[in-house]
Amino acid sequence: SAGSLMPPKASIVQPKKPPTADGEDESRMVLHPFDGDGAVLGVTFRGDGTATARFRYVRTNAFTNERRKGMRLYTGMDNTRQQTNDIGQSNDFPLPMYRHHFQSGLNKKRKNTSNTRIIYWSKKLLTLWEGGLPYKLDALALSTEGRSQLGGVLLESSPFGSKAVYDPKKECILLYSNRQETGKSQLTLYEFNSKFRLVPEGGGQTENELPGFAILSDFTATSNYAIFVQPPVSVNSMQYIMSKDPGKAVKVQNGAALLHMIPRVSSKIGGGMKTVSIPFDGISDSELQFCNAFEKDGGNTVVFDAIRSDGTNVSGKKLKWPWAQTVEEFADTCSKKSLWRYTIDVKNGGSVSKECLSDLQTSFAVINPEFSMQPHKFIYTAIGGMSTDVAPPQGIAKFDVSDDTANTNKDVDMWLPEEYEFCGEPMFAPRKTEGDSENKKEDDGYIISILYNGKNKESEVIVFNAESISSGPITRIPLGTSIPHG
Repeated sequence: SAGSLMPPKASIVQPKKPPTADGEDESRMVLHPFDGDGAVLGVTFRGDGTATARFRYVRTNAFTNERRKGMRLYTGMDNTRQQTNDIGQSNDFPLPMYRHHFQSGLNKKRKNTSNTRIIYWSKKLLTLWEGGLPYKLDALALSTEGRSQLGGVLLESSPFGSKAVYDPKKECILLYSNRQETGKSQLTLYEFNSKFRLVPEGGGQTENELPGFAILSDFTATSNYAIFVQPPVSVNSMQYIMSKDPGKAVKVQNGAALLHMIPRVSSKIGGGMKTVSIPFDGISDSELQFCNAFEKDGGNTVVFDAIRSDGTNVSGKKLKWPWAQTVEEFADTCSKKSLWRYTIDVKNGGSVSKECLSDLQTSFAVINPEFSMQPHKFIYTAIGGMSTDVAPPQGIAKFDVSDDTANTNKDVDMWLPEEYEFCGEPMFAPRKTEGDSENKKEDDGYIISILYNGKNKESEVIVFNAESISSGPITRIPLGTSIPHG
């Protein structure tokens, strides 16, 4: 909760009294780490061998209210976190399927933590959260400037999505809003140009009606389509009307998920939204974490790679801080995650096939952003330290997924730290070079992550040469404090 981290000793601003340590006051602790307040770490590499780091919580309205009162005020998700996991994904670690209360608008049940993803676009820094407006931050000081309606594009009550997809060819980004109802859901797809204004084609947005109650938290895109996967759910109408508590009102089913291919405003392919079923093979396709998508064969085939969760190993035990203190306890609450490729035969009715690219325990996939929406060769992820067994994200791996090499657990370049060290999400930073960008190598850049040391309870920034992950970090920058692991 807010105020549980001690600033570095060198920090100019120091608290009047020591912060309340995590777990010291159970009434302050959330039941799932995803319900915690969002925070941003910024690191500036000066080019002279030095770096400057900043770390600040996002001062959302909810954060400020709880800080002022010195206690938790938004407990709407507690009931859901105490429910048994349906298909082992509703309260999954580290990312649960249920991410917000279904009571819409501004209220004490639906807390906008602004903690899911962050984007920097057109010199604007935004933090995103599924179900509420983004927050705008000062990109240098990380101070919170307030909620953003993106220049009037969004309404105050808009349930904005938490994912952006970058189109390097057109220099634009795609974002979405999903308004959920029991009988149908309304999905709005937005495209913004490099000045963060809606593109002129089609007014820069499309409205699409999805069948039933659509739980969406991620998507991907190609040059012509935005791609969403909708889980099969049943809705308890009475509970939805009375409580809107996700754990009571909605139950995710074992069965075929729906894949929606929504034409972009600039799409060269005519027609409306295409919806097909993903064949059910006993493992849910409900909570995919997308890596990238692209078209081939003249647009007749669409391919996307994603991390797929198998929740059949999850016991569904009630959650409580510190959530997991052993690998066995972690495996009880975290689903098995592996890297998969999905291929859609658009020409012949949209049939979907899938294959496992790697059975290693993977989390937080990323590619070189300059290859977004194009055929990619490399995927970088965080990996567990126990091969294919469920374990916390610990190391970094580079997967070669090109057609001539993609094979289960083949062609993996990985690095694992000490047994008491754990990596967070990897990020790809392309190397700035002069010359022909068309012939630039896909892995010409750096992988950046945060490493937490469980012995001294401090974090550091680690930087890899993206061409050789197994060589280990080329730079390590101690931060002198702990950064929440994720």
